[in-house]
Amino acid sequence: MVEHKLKIKSEYFSAVINKTKTAEIRYNDRNYQVDDILILNEIDENGVFTGNNCSVIVTHALDDNQYLQTGYVMLSFHLRSINPVEE
Repeated sequence: MVEHKLKIKSEYFSAVINKTKTAEIRYNDRNYQVDDILILNEIDENGVFTGNNCSVIVTHALDDNQYLQTGYVMLSFHLRSINPVEE
């Protein structure tokens, strides 16, 4: 199990924490594996970190050049925790 810290746009971050987005296609430059933890750090439309993040666990990794562009992987995941900015 490896922990990966990644950026995610606000619109996609909202869908992850609402549990309507449960998969992500990423360039596989980190050798993603099942049981890896992704720390998804929200960024706004200007690319600035909002301070919000969530943690997901990878439940499936599809790395198949028949379905995906070479070098990409589709990661299915399950939400573990949400860490909003304290107001």
